[in-house]
Amino acid sequence: MLKILVNSRFGGGAEIQAALLARTLGAEFLVLDGAGGLTPWGAGLPGALKTLLLPHYARRLAAVCGPGDTVLSFMQRSNFANVLAARASGHRAVVCEVTQPSREFTGLRGALIKPLIRRLYPQAALTLANSRGNARDLEENFGFPPGKIKVIYNSCDTAAVAEQAAETLPAGYDAVFRRPALITSGRLTAAKAHWRLLRIFAEVKKTVPEAALVFLGEGELKRGLLCQCEDLHLAAHDAGGGSGPGAEDVFFAGFQANPFKFLARARLFAFTSLWEGLPNAVIEALACGLPVISADCRSGPRELLAPGTDPLAAAAAPEATATGLLMPPFPASPPEFGTDADAQEKLWAEKIKELLSDEARLARLGGAARERAAAFAPGAKKAEWLEALGTDS
Repeated sequence: MLKILVNSRFGGGAEIQAALLARTLGAEFLVLDGAGGLTPWGAGLPGALKTLLLPHYARRLAAVCGPGDTVLSFMQRSNFANVLAARASGHRAVVCEVTQPSREFTGLRGALIKPLIRRLYPQAALTLANSRGNARDLEENFGFPPGKIKVIYNSCDTAAVAEQAAETLPAGYDAVFRRPALITSGRLTAAKAHWRLLRIFAEVKKTVPEAALVFLGEGELKRGLLCQCEDLHLAAHDAGGGSGPGAEDVFFAGFQANPFKFLARARLFAFTSLWEGLPNAVIEALACGLPVISADCRSGPRELLAPGTDPLAAAAAPEATATGLLMPPFPASPPEFGTDADAQEKLWAEKIKELLSDEARLARLGGAARERAAAFAPGAKKAEWLEALGTDS
């Protein structure tokens, strides 16, 4: 029997992918922590302690698996527990890497996670990655032989996206999206470089004063970004404050269970990430018919937006794609909430203004975006997963 394992039911990208795949493949859906999980009390524990409790997770998992099972796991802790449990239960452990561990994990967390990846991943029956960039990271930094990792891109339930995109917006947001609205989605973390997007947007506002910028997501950098808005003289609305949106410049809409009704009404999706695995946010934007301007970071955006090109290449100048633009990657750096736009950020602003001024081009890119998203529909990916997992159901 096929079982799919993930850390918790938290609505992040990996968890959403695991749940969608379980429905598509008719697999049993397992979680390590939280209500209905193998360890219901584990959800509130610190991450480092959860890592130290891996033998406990493995025993719990082994108790519900047997030699006839294949367990496909996502996220590092689930992957580690999967491999350890297979020693006792005899099940077939398949692990999927959905990020770049060499960049994602630093400090104490990195000291715990990285050696476990080197030791345990090679013991799995099969290792998968959701992008070529993630596979390359395992090869270059964790000792995997080139070509041994199979790549399967994420899925996106395009039919569900279309249905949810038609839902009504919260009060006040209709007026926001009647303006030339840029949008981005994802956690407000260092990897996303949203402080750069704010400086870019401030440059755009100099010649497109009616423009709006919408953030979907929460995260630890929110307070710094709100302060940066103030320094940039951008009026900001914080949905967490309780009041509705008005005539502000920047809108922090928070986490949205249905982001698609926001995405579908924007003009352009802007993605400034410093690194990615395979960004679900970009796939979801494409499924909403939204043109995308993205940093050509390592990895993911190029594989999504320019599939006929070398996935290991990086744009040296703005590169037009069927669905938008790939921009030269930003150098990896800590958050910096200053107000002076650098040359790269000013180039972004110029390209965004060009796109916003050309309605015909935006419409053409939006149509191509929907076509590209169709390649990630669950039905289109099902046979690929079944072949990789060696199962017929």
